[in-house]
Parts: sequence; C-alpha cells; structure tokens
Amino acid sequence: MGRKNLVYNFKPIGSVEVPGDMSVADIVGTKSNVAQYDAVTYEISWSGGQATNGNLIIEYTKDPEGLTGWRTLPLDGTPVLNGAEGSHLILITEIGFNFLRPHYERTNVGATGSLEVNIFQTNKGA
Repeated sequence: MGRKNLVYNFKPIGSVEVPGDMSVADIVGTKSNVAQYDAVTYEISWSGGQATNGNLIIEYTKDPEGLTGWRTLPLDGTPVLNGAEGSHLILITEIGFNFLRPHYERTNVGATGSLEVNIFQTNKGA
C-alpha cells in the first residue's frame, strides 16, 4: 500500500514561542522530528537595518527524544544573513537523523532586524 503525499509546515523561528529578534546573540529554533519525512526545506527570510549580520546553521541529533547530541549539519555553505533584507532556501533530501533545528548566531553586536524561518517537511507518494 502506498503513502499519501504529505506536507507539514511550521515556524521554528519568528513565532510567539521563539521570536526572531536578531539583536540577541543566539536564537535556537524549535526542534522538529523529521525521522518520518523524505525531504525538509528551510525557508529563511530577514529584514531590518544594514547592521543585520549573522549565520544560520542547521543542527541535527539522532537522539530519539531530541534532547542531547546536537551537532551542526554540514551544508555546502553556511547561509550568511546580511544587508537590509534577504532570503535563503535550504533543501535537505537525505534524512538520517531524528530531529533538526535552526540556530541563528549573531556575528555583529550591533545587529538588528527580524528573522523568520519556516520549515516544510514532505513525504513523497509511493
């Protein structure tokens, strides 16, 4: 029996639970259980003053509860957030872990602005 095509979407940074205030040193986004999905897409957007500056890394863990063992997922390049506004898209098609979470690291102490990260998790129909 085949699977249905499924898309699950939520906002791990830029929500009431995890505000996207880029003036704080670090923002650790809400974790997402991705073990059952075939692909994960992070949609990153920011706006603010020219002082906006930081990196967004994606962290993963194989811990079944998502509590320990967080490591940086190697990407082809760490998205650098700079300028008055911008966006990035990260597509992850090989899922070999249980949880993912975005993590913003401010690199300019004068950074201001607003960060929003959306995650889309999909299963392909079979």
